[in-house]
Amino acid sequence: MACAIFAKSIRMIMKRDFINFFRQALLLVAGLSVAACSKDDDGDAVLSFEVSAVYFSGAGESRIVEFSARGVERFSVASKPSGWGDDNAVLDATNRTLTVGVPASAGDGTVASSGTITINGYTSGNKLKSASLFVGVAGERTLSGPANCFIASEKNTHYLFVPVRADGSEVQPTSVGVIWQSSSRLIQNLCWEEGRISFYVGSDATHTDEIMRGNAVIGAYDVSGALLWSWHVWTVAYAPEEDAVAWNGYELMSRNLGALDNSTETGAERLASYGLFYQWGRKDPFIGPSAYRANNGTSAAIYDGDNKSTAIKFVESSAKTGTEEYARLNPLSFVTGVKENGYDWMWQAASEDWNKKNDPCPHGWRVAPAAVFAGVVPVGTPTVEDEDVFGWPLTDGTTNALFMAAGRRVYLNGRIQNIYQPATTPESVAVRTNPAEDAQPWVGLYWTADVKPNRESTAFYFWFDKKNTTVGTEPSAAYARANGMSVRCVKE
Repeated sequence: MACAIFAKSIRMIMKRDFINFFRQALLLVAGLSVAACSKDDDGDAVLSFEVSAVYFSGAGESRIVEFSARGVERFSVASKPSGWGDDNAVLDATNRTLTVGVPASAGDGTVASSGTITINGYTSGNKLKSASLFVGVAGERTLSGPANCFIASEKNTHYLFVPVRADGSEVQPTSVGVIWQSSSRLIQNLCWEEGRISFYVGSDATHTDEIMRGNAVIGAYDVSGALLWSWHVWTVAYAPEEDAVAWNGYELMSRNLGALDNSTETGAERLASYGLFYQWGRKDPFIGPSAYRANNGTSAAIYDGDNKSTAIKFVESSAKTGTEEYARLNPLSFVTGVKENGYDWMWQAASEDWNKKNDPCPHGWRVAPAAVFAGVVPVGTPTVEDEDVFGWPLTDGTTNALFMAAGRRVYLNGRIQNIYQPATTPESVAVRTNPAEDAQPWVGLYWTADVKPNRESTAFYFWFDKKNTTVGTEPSAAYARANGMSVRCVKE
């Protein structure tokens, strides 16, 4: 009897413990489910503006911008452009709107005329979500095309262009991005919307009455993230048509493609006047040196779309890398030449012209033919004190134009050379085309659109011979196409 009572008690205890265990398990599962749902809700939470940017024609204007929120609450304005007050960004959490009003003093030097407004919100799991809206007092300008290069010349302006190649063929991107830019935040609010690519450029920190000076390459991408095409954006207060040079029956730009200045007065002006380097037949530019005396071959700094440092890649030409397709997909890759392909960047024999699709000049302009430089001579007689000038005025006998001695990116390694450096390899000796090269302190090299036999192309070449204190010129010297050189454009 005692044993039966004891057994019954054990069964009751076991049953009660099982029920308690089962209840606790259900609570645990329910808790995990709630946590999982909360986590999923946090992951699905969205906070975004209906548009990426709003532009105003002047101070004092206002606009209401809607935003979307799912699984987000407790909204607040987290940041505004410098000098903007609370009444310039008024949040209506109930109606999901932000009223943006431009301060009356915007752009006066103390209050920013452009910038970003950021709003914050929190999920039920207390996870922060943010959304940003670019705002700016800006004019609007549509850039002329088709072209592989666009000149943006007006400060605080919203620029737009239709994404087509220089030959007029269409590009249908799903997104856009900055591949490189010469200054961080040079290209702002780059967007693809309503069939056009748009971006904003502000004013220069030093020359505040001008556009922010610089160069950038922006790309258009398909849904998989593959690069479809890229364009050079040249931001400078320069109108080439108004300052063209008449030489040998051509209208020539007065400065190098990509140059931000046109002077040899100071070291900074010389460097800014160099412009960009191009491999013959390629449309995308490469940045110039970090100092006007490019004795160490170091490139200037460049930045990506996140304003982080990036750099040129140097790859040797091969059946894989020496193609137009590779060059198009890799605008930051400088393809060095090898003996097997005649020191061309192309592995197979390239086209015999710098075709329109790849011409790097702005709309209405093209790479100059060698005929432009026929009979061009230096103006005046230099002296030994001109060793550090790195540029010289030249003339066709009627009109003078300044040309810079930016040198080249050498076809063997892509390093910049614009001062005398002795030949160190049989290959570098083989391409020397002028004995004056062994005496000069600096040299200028400009690609022309013309070609030579043996997969070479022609360059307008001028040099300062310090020993004889003369400047020499050669309108069509043969050079390997993997060299990176300056470009001057002529009107079509």
